[in-house]
Amino acid sequence: MINEPNSSINNPTPDQTIIDDGPKLSFLEVFHGVIASPSKLFEELYKEDAFTIFVYGVLAVFLSNLGKVAPENINFLNIIGVELIGFISWFFVGLFIIFFSTVFKTPNNNLARLLGFTGLSSIPYLLMAPIALIGYFHTTLYTIFQVIIGIWSFILFWIALAKSFQLEAWRVFLMAIIPFLLGIFLFTFLIANLLGMVFSMLFTR
Repeated sequence: MINEPNSSINNPTPDQTIIDDGPKLSFLEVFHGVIASPSKLFEELYKEDAFTIFVYGVLAVFLSNLGKVAPENINFLNIIGVELIGFISWFFVGLFIIFFSTVFKTPNNNLARLLGFTGLSSIPYLLMAPIALIGYFHTTLYTIFQVIIGIWSFILFWIALAKSFQLEAWRVFLMAIIPFLLGIFLFTFLIANLLGMVFSMLFTR
């Protein structure tokens, strides 16, 4: 006699329904991983859903922007301004890199994951929030910490790109440095034009 298949297996009850556990890594685990072991963290995070990675990147950028506010300029308007500039810069740098990734014909060029990874690379700037207290008493020491954290964040940015695209370091370096140089060029071009307009207005009067 052939046994009939168990109906409870074929037709699970509501209690037996498989529930998606969501992200395997919490934001606090990601935060700690970026600080303690970034290479390993990005490898594990690569397996997460791209949208989850993007949300973590947004949180990281929001928090790290707070650490970029100079201690003598802490007020509501400055915080809003720093947040806006930080998010716009983060997004457009990501777009530039995605554009150059098509030039270099790189694989795995997922914008959401790229933004998430690069956003997480800015986490060290969050440490500037408590360090900002030093700025009230010792400006030089505060500046030294700014330089150290800036270098640290750039190294993390490089690692984030490598893990996002799954590429060799030299190709990632080119994609990281070209948008940076392009940004300097555009900023210099803008300042030069503004100064030209100012001088032309002064001397035409």
